[in-house]
Amino acid sequence: MSVRLQETTFAGGTEGVLAALSSDGAVIVHGMIAPDVLEQFRADMERVAQERQLGTVVSQAPLRDFWGERTMRFTRLGSRSEAFFEILDHPGFRDVADELLLPYCKSYWLNTAQMMILAPGQSEQELHRDSENWWHITSPDGPELTVSCMFAIGEFTEENGATRVVPGSHRWDDYERALGDGDDVIQAAMPAGSGMLYTGKVIHGGGANRTTDVWRWGLHISFVLGWLAPEEASPLGVPWELVRDRSEHIQR
Repeated sequence: MSVRLQETTFAGGTEGVLAALSSDGAVIVHGMIAPDVLEQFRADMERVAQERQLGTVVSQAPLRDFWGERTMRFTRLGSRSEAFFEILDHPGFRDVADELLLPYCKSYWLNTAQMMILAPGQSEQELHRDSENWWHITSPDGPELTVSCMFAIGEFTEENGATRVVPGSHRWDDYERALGDGDDVIQAAMPAGSGMLYTGKVIHGGGANRTTDVWRWGLHISFVLGWLAPEEASPLGVPWELVRDRSEHIQR
């Protein structure tokens, strides 16, 4: 297990990324979003955020806590920003998803694409595994169900809530070590335009935003096996005319 997340790029292909995912379950990949795409997407998201509120309207307290009372979340990103499709169609991210998911399915699809914007004062999120959305079939020795990337739309720092992650926990049977003294938990600090790729089995959670005036702008994109139901109903949230002329990967 690494004492900190490995950092790499896709410049030499996916070999280094896949090796880090195999050993640690997560890896920081620099330069995933081109500067012009990042600028346009950030501007589009800031415009949408002006009309949104923090927190959620669900009545169950555990869900309110998990989603964050001082976290802004919204989806349907394909209908909100053309730049989103440039991020979604990243060839390296696609190749990693192919490698991890296609052994278990004929095709995969978008699970969710969600802005996760942490306001100052947001507390740490509960540590969890994304694969537990499908709790009845997930296990450390079972198939990979989902693969994700948390993109830094603004700089991620330890102070503003960089994602907490437990390297190597994708091979653990339970949460005991992560929920103990916390020595295994690190934060994925990274510059804007970078992404933290991670498997559905690695233990992670949003960090605490301890600043007084800095918002943490994050974009979560995840793919899921084609025979599982996704979190987000993308065919309902993104009109077909927006993807009619785009790549097969985007359409799927």
